Amino acid sequence: MTEIATGGSAAERLLVLAALAAPSADERVELAKLAHEVTDWPEFLALARLNATVPLVQRRLETEELFGLVPEPVATEFRTVTDHIGAVNDRRLAGALELLRRFDERGVRCVVLKGMLFSAEIYHDPRYKRMNDLDILIELDQVETAIEIYREFGLFATSELLGKAPKVRAERSHHLPSFVSRDGALVVGTHWGLITPLTPYTIDYAAIWDRVRRIDFYGVPAWAMADEDNLHHLGIHLPYYKTGVRELGDIWNLARHATDLDYGLLEREIIRAGTESLMYHALSLSHRLVPSPDFARLLTELRPRITRFTRYDTARKTADISALLRSRSTHTSRIEKAYTEFNMTALAHEKRESFARLWKDLLVVPGDEAARMSSLRAPSPLSVVGARVSAPYRLTRVFQRDLGRWLFPAALAKTVVDLGAAYGAEATRRVSGRGQAVRPGIEEYAAELGLTRADLQAVLDSQE
Repeated sequence: MTEIATGGSAAERLLVLAALAAPSADERVELAKLAHEVTDWPEFLALARLNATVPLVQRRLETEELFGLVPEPVATEFRTVTDHIGAVNDRRLAGALELLRRFDERGVRCVVLKGMLFSAEIYHDPRYKRMNDLDILIELDQVETAIEIYREFGLFATSELLGKAPKVRAERSHHLPSFVSRDGALVVGTHWGLITPLTPYTIDYAAIWDRVRRIDFYGVPAWAMADEDNLHHLGIHLPYYKTGVRELGDIWNLARHATDLDYGLLEREIIRAGTESLMYHALSLSHRLVPSPDFARLLTELRPRITRFTRYDTARKTADISALLRSRSTHTSRIEKAYTEFNMTALAHEKRESFARLWKDLLVVPGDEAARMSSLRAPSPLSVVGARVSAPYRLTRVFQRDLGRWLFPAALAKTVVDLGAAYGAEATRRVSGRGQAVRPGIEEYAAELGLTRADLQAVLDSQE
């Protein structure tokens, strides 16, 4: 028996084993044994869906000639999810390749980040998981050239929905607003940094650029960071509550793939950047499911440097395999979407709807989401109440971690001011009898871009 997901049920252990990009001979033997032990395939599918890893799991079961064990109704659902993700990813990849070709022609060093990169180098499958976007890293002095390329390619910036042209704010952000094709097939995240400068972390970007390497990305020239920097990026970018196999699998599969990874260099970069707590959290969750001697040694070195909260909360999250595999939450994404929609309109009634949804999602968290955030395995009514009470505090900590200590409360306060201003402007127009709002509503913005409101909503919904 391997140590993969020790303590889990047959279905839980099978899920993790099936998410290994390159299982060993012993792991393949155990995977086959566990597949024959699974009795509740609908529950297995539900677990794969919750962890957003249906395509990867299906591919592994097919490769091992085990997918035939899945009852046909469940197998059909597997295929439906996988085929939909594959179709979306194929369109996204086609656009990405043409865009990267243009970057190369213009002499822009364009580093492919995360899932898109790993699909080519580790999984050898562009359909292994849902790709929200093409994330790239470019040098700061190349951003204006990138914007020119986006314009030539027919992309628009999501900030334009707010009446704002995209521009570099290096002192406040590490990326441009997303650029999107009008059919929604391609979404590009353009970064000159790996984390917001408003946090206390100090990434050595000069060293990262010294280590970048040329790659062949599905036949198109591109660039990639060193494996150490990719692993560091995964750890600091891991959403605090969106920690399913979809996210953690990239961590363990990168580590298993990069057999010459320099953990001494990685440790020095972590300490230099001050990201010990972020990395301890990410590596601990991955190590609990897929143990790694290298992770174990690094975690021992990092442990004296992490915060007390990180030590406590990580221990809570990793205490139970079943709870860990059921703790993935995308609730923060709902709050972010409501905030985006709030800023997309000047119409008071549209602002009010988004405002209400944003604050409700922050303060009145559904019981199932709160239970996941608190890593409750078999929640009782009383424990769910406790989880819901603590959820706003947990969410606030996460947003402050990701955005900076003061920016998140400032953004919340601004929603109150902006909503009041929208109603004030509307009352003034009624009294004075003067025309329409200076800034239009969502439908009007969509029309200016040649889109419908449904098109814009589809773009938002494509981002998990």
